[in-house]
Amino acid sequence: MHINPDKRGGTGHLKNSLRYILNPEKTENGYLVGGNAGNDPEEIFRVMMETKKEWGKTDKRQGYHFVISFKPGEVTSDQAFLVLKEFCEEYLGEDYDYVFAIHTDQDHQHGHIIFNSVNRVSGYKYRYEKGDWEKFIQPVTDRICERYGISRLEFDQDRKAGRSYAEHDAEKKGRPTWTKIIQADIDFAVSRSQSWEEFLVQMKQLGYRIREGKHTTFIPPGAKKGRRDITLGEGYRKEDILKKISQETLRAETVKILSSRLEQSYEKGLEKYLTVTLTRYQIQRVKLFYRAGHYLEEKNPYAVSDRDIRKHAIHIQRLYEECRYILEHDIKDLDGLKSRMEGLKEREAGLKKRKGDRKQDPKKEQERKALLREIRKERRMAERMIEEDEKRRMPEKEKTREPKRR
Repeated sequence: MHINPDKRGGTGHLKNSLRYILNPEKTENGYLVGGNAGNDPEEIFRVMMETKKEWGKTDKRQGYHFVISFKPGEVTSDQAFLVLKEFCEEYLGEDYDYVFAIHTDQDHQHGHIIFNSVNRVSGYKYRYEKGDWEKFIQPVTDRICERYGISRLEFDQDRKAGRSYAEHDAEKKGRPTWTKIIQADIDFAVSRSQSWEEFLVQMKQLGYRIREGKHTTFIPPGAKKGRRDITLGEGYRKEDILKKISQETLRAETVKILSSRLEQSYEKGLEKYLTVTLTRYQIQRVKLFYRAGHYLEEKNPYAVSDRDIRKHAIHIQRLYEECRYILEHDIKDLDGLKSRMEGLKEREAGLKKRKGDRKQDPKKEQERKALLREIRKERRMAERMIEEDEKRRMPEKEKTREPKRR
């Protein structure tokens, strides 16, 4: 599970592990590969090492390698791919560089996940301790496997209430999470209901699918993913919801994670750029952001049925930063964005050359590192935007199965 330095204290084990799981002969020529750090072993290794160097943590544990096996004949390769994809998105989020792959060269399909040991946002190292699999990881895999009707391991119910690191970190940083969004919709539906039946009607009007059994599962509109009531926290199990409905004085206040803050802060950050004539490219970016924020109505900021909009709600800060970036730097088209990225690469290379200059005082060296981090962050954002824009521009006939994975 741990990927430690090789005998020389180097990164050979990490590099070899990446090459192994991405072997084209095992992954249908790369079709069954996904992740957020690149497309081939060299690129992914470079991205992971950049993160380590950026935070000055290149030694000791290099990464983590999870192996997930499926029973023979239980899933197709595409289903197995989706299981790993959803696991990585839910458990690791965008905080860790990761890659995953499905291997089909054996009788039973199995998946491999490798992720960086260093959090690319906070710089902290991931720590795996005894019992973490049952407390944090297994609850995530159980929920995903249940959605796909795949066999799963049974553990104590108390442990199943665990949350992913990605969601925990997102909540600490004040970002919206799927749990918070579902909680907000439940609060809204409760405030307009006088019985459990009315509550279910309200949730269905919001686009939810509800599965009732030992536990109640809430599936957001357009999504395969859902949340069991036991994973939503105190006050959101069926018995708790019934108590809320029965309280005559209840005035459920919808949880507004973005609402006025987005309207007051985000829009103010963009309004000065919207007084000039925008190019088609800039308009597309602005529309993408505002569509995601369109749910900001007084009654319920999450009462929308568009799957993409709900997905973007999770990344509203990212969309805002991208939108403001192209307006602030007057990037008029995709070529302009590519040109700026090339300039960032040149600046990054120049700062790297200044590393270790003995004549440079400590204060200036700290300034160099800080500037390098900012440039790397900007360059990665530009690369992500370019990749997304090129996908949107790709003709339908060229949209093979593989681009859907990216």
